[in-house]
Amino acid sequence: MKRFIALLLIGVLTIGIFSGCNSKNEEHVLDDKHAMMPDYVLQASPKVQETYILAAKYPEVLASVPCYCNCYESSGHMNNLACFVKDIGPDKAVNQWDPHGIT
Repeated sequence: MKRFIALLLIGVLTIGIFSGCNSKNEEHVLDDKHAMMPDYVLQASPKVQETYILAAKYPEVLASVPCYCNCYESSGHMNNLACFVKDIGPDKAVNQWDPHGIT
């Protein structure tokens, strides 16, 4: 579990580096091509919402971080992206979200 948290933190920090620092404190907004955020994300903290948006914007980053929280056995997740996104299309549009990222 400690490995999962450490790798998730590394993934989120990597996303932050790729997205760049913005002195304007710009809000993260989900592109229209993605499925609408489900209620369980919209009712979560702003940081959780931001993480889901960043997962949609930078799926290749989270896909490069393996999962170590045993979600492979319970949910078949191969990487951290699968904890947030259940289905992604060829145009990198999120078709379906996964609730595992808020647990």
